[in-house]
Amino acid sequence: MSSSKSVFQRLFLGLFLIALASGILLGSDLDHRQAVRGRQRKVALLQWNSSLVMEDSVRGIVAGLAESGFADGKGIRLKRYNPEGDTGTGNSIAREVTDGRYDIVITTSTPFMQMVARANAAGRTTHVFGVTADPAGAGVGISRTNPLDHPRHMVGAATNIPVDASFELARQCYPGLKRVGVAWNPSEDNSRHFLKGARAACQRLGIELLEANVDNSSAVREAAASLVGRGAQALWAGGDNTLAVAIDTYIGVARQAGIPAFTVSPVRPGRGTLFDLGPNFFEVGRQTGQLAARVLGGADPATLPIENVAPRKLFVDVRMLHGLKEPWQVPEAIRHEADAVVDAAGTHVRKSAEALPRPPAGRTFKIGVVYFGPDPGTDNCLQGLMDGLRELGFEEGRNLQLRKDHAQGEIANIAPIMQNDDRMGLDLVLPMSTPCLTGALSTMRNTPIVFTYVYDPIAAGAGASFTDHLPNVTGVGSFPPIGETIDVLEQIVPGLQVVGTLYNNSEANSRKVVGVGRDLLRKRGIRLEEVTVTGTSEVFPAAQALAQRHVQAIWIAGDNTAIQAFEGIVKAANAARLPLVINDTDMVNRGALAAIGIGFYQSGHAAARKVAQVLLGQNPKEIPIENVAVKQVVLNDAVARQLGVSFPADLRREAGK
Repeated sequence: MSSSKSVFQRLFLGLFLIALASGILLGSDLDHRQAVRGRQRKVALLQWNSSLVMEDSVRGIVAGLAESGFADGKGIRLKRYNPEGDTGTGNSIAREVTDGRYDIVITTSTPFMQMVARANAAGRTTHVFGVTADPAGAGVGISRTNPLDHPRHMVGAATNIPVDASFELARQCYPGLKRVGVAWNPSEDNSRHFLKGARAACQRLGIELLEANVDNSSAVREAAASLVGRGAQALWAGGDNTLAVAIDTYIGVARQAGIPAFTVSPVRPGRGTLFDLGPNFFEVGRQTGQLAARVLGGADPATLPIENVAPRKLFVDVRMLHGLKEPWQVPEAIRHEADAVVDAAGTHVRKSAEALPRPPAGRTFKIGVVYFGPDPGTDNCLQGLMDGLRELGFEEGRNLQLRKDHAQGEIANIAPIMQNDDRMGLDLVLPMSTPCLTGALSTMRNTPIVFTYVYDPIAAGAGASFTDHLPNVTGVGSFPPIGETIDVLEQIVPGLQVVGTLYNNSEANSRKVVGVGRDLLRKRGIRLEEVTVTGTSEVFPAAQALAQRHVQAIWIAGDNTAIQAFEGIVKAANAARLPLVINDTDMVNRGALAAIGIGFYQSGHAAARKVAQVLLGQNPKEIPIENVAVKQVVLNDAVARQLGVSFPADLRREAGK
């Protein structure tokens, strides 16, 4: 018995020692795993305010870090700070981030660069700066002549903007330009740098530079008004942070006075300036992020030079020529040179402009496409979208999955589709048509929204304006040429007095377009007879009823319900021998006489860029909604012969384009 007990004791002791050894090994492995996790470097990213320049720059920094292998949670822990231009808060942040808790601090703007440099005078924290016009003039120990002569713990990218090019371009647009106004904050070193360049440029060109000082953004309106009162023929904005926060107010004063505004900050086309000529701030930020990644990867800041990073970008908005008191023009050569031109048809971006990063390898993106029902316009728009995405590196079957659903032409079917897609963990949902956009806006809680094939996104509830929109949504609107449609109706039907239309009153796009058409027709002394429907089954009898109201033509303005039952409208129009004119060019071969509408392929192609931006991590709230409406005229000669209609020569020429 004692022998058995001894064997048991030895066995127990052996098991205990094995367990103890295993525990030690596990404990040491836990320490190792914790050490691995601890290798993530702590990075503070300081953004001076929420102006578009700062937003673009910070997006670029994040992209540059990610392209170099440092994304939040992957190699680094990133914390962002934004004092919204408040100096006291900025200094507090500067002291906080330089107390040793961060491995590296990245700053944007001259004020933040100076604050961190002062708080970090002992060099406790590595400091990388960017979006700084004149770092050598900031008083932080940086040489103007030797790129390697800077504090050992600090390195960055200068963004020295030659402002004389901005005034030279203004003189090309208006050779008679004699007086330009500028508001600026004298307490900003960067602003003083810009003013020095502007004064020299104006003196050389024989332009009087009128100046008004501001010490905060609320003083901008009064300063701009004073410049107008002193005879400014245009308002210019340099790289002043105070002015940047209130730039929309500044531009608005210029527009009200009938003079143009121009800037050195090309951040968004179509914001109300005649032109913006300056750096590509996203690219400036991206190169700053790549520089920070080099430091994170082990490069010694003391061995890295401070270089100028200011890739040129030009935006032109020819719409701003309308309403000016003096004969400003934008020469064709300048339009050709521009990275983006905004006109009545929308925003036209050069393919080489605003290059986006390629999609990361090894990842598949998932998109939910929801459309109202099958129709040729949807097909063309979707083809444009897919072609555009392919050009940007997203290809179905390789790194892109599309989940397609349609509502079978009934509005009631949209909400369940959207609710289901919102639970699918998709990267974004793409509503096509106004009813689908409205359904997405009222249903989506977790998924970004990028829309296209929509007449009026604002009427659909996407926001207050193309720049002030809901934070989870962006996209491309395409409002039809209603005035030109009425022109064609009057050409086809001499002495036109009554036009008929039918539409679904629950579609926001239809209410808006019909409302615009109603007003335009009334101004020309033409009555609009209207019949509303609630579903596709009502379309044919509604068209028959409309034809009996002594109308001289039928106009269908892209109503989704009407398009789904288009054959019924054609049948009723043919029976009454009425010309049928529409705004959907893809439906002409199904029996309409003519269409004055939009090339929806181009709308889909434009939406591809916004889809790519969101897939690559940009917040939809930072992406303005865009209007892309490339006018097209399509004529149906077979129907014209049946009705005895002769198309005017100029209309045929336009259709031939």
